[in-house]
Amino acid sequence: MPTTTRIFVKMSIIHLVIGATLGAILMIHRWVPLGAGVPVLRASHVPLMIMGWLTQFIMGVGWWLFPPLAAHQRRSEGGKRRGQALRGSETLFWTTFATLNMGVLLRAVFEPVYALTQVDLFRALAGISGIFLAIAAFAFVLNVWQRIQKLGPAR
Repeated sequence: MPTTTRIFVKMSIIHLVIGATLGAILMIHRWVPLGAGVPVLRASHVPLMIMGWLTQFIMGVGWWLFPPLAAHQRRSEGGKRRGQALRGSETLFWTTFATLNMGVLLRAVFEPVYALTQVDLFRALAGISGIFLAIAAFAFVLNVWQRIQKLGPAR
């Protein structure tokens, strides 16, 4: 498994642990009241589980499992591309990683803070998370699109 995929999967597991912990707190709160602010944790729980864990896990494994670049795309400055270079642009990969995690972090932190304080700055910061998540999705698709190939003999 490539290092890049391992980093994506490890970060997704971190999001899973945090999201599952918040989910457990929310479930406990249904039977044992833990405080008036606990229900706003749902605003953090959902993005951590869906975008932080599930989506990030899928993207990391997808980066690893999509077929390598076609032979005519493998050449780079007189030599063959090897290892990670067969997977596409590492720059786009790290852009995906950074923007996805920044989007999840902004959403998970500032949406519940806004719910508690009603300060418009926090709502704006939570809203900006959508821009980061869109950039992450676009960067991922742009990076793996060239690796989507039809089955059949190699060209």
